Amino acid sequence: IAMSNLCRDESCMILEDKIESVFGACFSTHGLGGVLTCGSIGIKAGLSHSPVVGGKEQYVFFSFPHIAIDSMNAIGKISRPNRPGSSSACGALCACLADFQKDGVEANCRVPGVHDAENPEYSILKQRLARQLKSEGCNPADLDLVSITQAAERTITNDLEHLISQAVDPTKANYAVFTGVQIHNWASDLTDSSIPSLEFVASGKSYTVIDGVKKPMDVTVLPALAPRQLRLLGAVSEEQHPDNGKMAFGSSIQEIPRGYLLRRVGGAAGTRYVSAPDM
Repeated sequence: IAMSNLCRDESCMILEDKIESVFGACFSTHGLGGVLTCGSIGIKAGLSHSPVVGGKEQYVFFSFPHIAIDSMNAIGKISRPNRPGSSSACGALCACLADFQKDGVEANCRVPGVHDAENPEYSILKQRLARQLKSEGCNPADLDLVSITQAAERTITNDLEHLISQAVDPTKANYAVFTGVQIHNWASDLTDSSIPSLEFVASGKSYTVIDGVKKPMDVTVLPALAPRQLRLLGAVSEEQHPDNGKMAFGSSIQEIPRGYLLRRVGGAAGTRYVSAPDM
């Protein structure tokens, strides 16, 4: 079973669709900014749904905070269907960055387990980031959206690995872990169909644990996907929008089908961006 931990932002569902096209329905532990708040009991709930192969349960953990870098190279900017102008991604990490630059890292540290009851996820995300940055000796003046997103990936990966240590029995299960940062390289103007929208993942940690033995995986040295593999990964979006599965770049980069993108993120309710007979 795929255990998927992404930000709650609807833009992140493009990546989740790709994961589910391979592994089937995910058990989701999503949170603002990708923060993990489900605890070991939440992780165990998902693990209890996993398939059993050769007498062992099988899991794959995916965890990715996200950032937007649009087609004009504007960091943190993302266009959304039927919404004028651009918005931010990740909005939660943008807010953390502003708070750290205003108040400092130390002022945002809290005792673990203490959070704002009105904004639980955001306050947990911010205090975990603050403790991570403090331990790394970070100067808030040196932070930008890229560096705080990278810090979020380190923080959330540490949290995930701790939860795995509490929830997984390696004598009864085999599993893999893939972490990194999801990158939205979407068109700065979604009304311009000539500008491709792309998705990337900057890899973080990747490894397998088979029969209790941990084996690192360097995904950066894997060969490019074959056209057949790309078609399989794009099957969901291409089946829904076969006329939009065009524009392949080389052998390993493909545009997100435009009609699928605009509908999937939930904003294409009119004809401004999408024209279809039923609309």
